Amino acid sequence: MQKTSRLAGTSASEFANWAGAVSGKLGQRTENGFEVIDAGIQLFEKKAKEVKPDVGAAFAEAGASS
Repeated sequence: MQKTSRLAGTSASEFANWAGAVSGKLGQRTENGFEVIDAGIQLFEKKAKEVKPDVGAAFAEAGASS
């Protein structure tokens, strides 16, 4: 898990905005939570959504200015 978390940290520092997913089996409960057996980590870059112009508002503005 140490190698995986180190690689995830490297990837996270490369992305301006990111999200992650952890997979694996839940193991023994610990003092701070639980163990994850056969853990896997995936990081995804969250890209900004493209702002689409409101077509209805564009027609309303065109009609109001005519």
